[in-house]
Amino acid sequence: MALPETFDAFVPTNFADFFARVDIPTHIGLTELRELEGDVVNSFVISYKYAEKLCSQTILDHSLRCYYFSLAMLHNFPSNTPSVPQISRGELIKRVYLTCLLHDVGISSHEIATTHPAHDMTFEFHGGIMVYEHLRAEYIPSLQLNDSQIADITQSIMLHDVPFQTGMSSAAGMLVHISAFIDIFGYDTAPPNTIERALHRDTKREIEKAFPRDGMTLFGVQVEEMMKAKPNCLLGHLPNFLEQFEKATTSTVH
Repeated sequence: MALPETFDAFVPTNFADFFARVDIPTHIGLTELRELEGDVVNSFVISYKYAEKLCSQTILDHSLRCYYFSLAMLHNFPSNTPSVPQISRGELIKRVYLTCLLHDVGISSHEIATTHPAHDMTFEFHGGIMVYEHLRAEYIPSLQLNDSQIADITQSIMLHDVPFQTGMSSAAGMLVHISAFIDIFGYDTAPPNTIERALHRDTKREIEKAFPRDGMTLFGVQVEEMMKAKPNCLLGHLPNFLEQFEKATTSTVH
């Protein structure tokens, strides 16, 4: 299935407003999704190794599921909306890869994370600051990334689990927000006529087979411990988050 050359660079953050603009998706196989990547994965091997060093296999698999969910969602993502700035397909895929890959490094128990000066901040901000420093150190000298790209990736990480009801999100920010929601909670907790418009269930199952959900219950325990240590964290503002997370990770239908 051919993708547009450009996509809307900014979209409504509210789920209902966003999904009113998209159609029901068809099944897209993982092989086809990997063909979309081009050279993006090879171009950012340093960041993959950074994520691999800091994150458990469970978190890394979660991050990669989010990435491929996002690639699938590009097939019905808003494009060429009048008066809305556009972002090229290649540019968006690059930003989405780095955003999804690195969006949970703030949960890491690695010494690099636990001794970072921002460790006492909510994990989204803590991780965002670490990613900001990493991307600038690795890619600014070579001009592989610029200030604007790093800003979008960082802000998308910092706000990836904040369910704003009004306003706009960047394309990368909205994709990581929806994909993380789907991977954590599944289909059943979303408002009607929303998540089924994001991702075909067969596509989701195929991605989950390649990047298994093993260990998500332990991931939930880790998140719960983090929330107890940081009761003012952003996740703590989501109604019944832990109860919904536990229900989703123990459900046989996701």
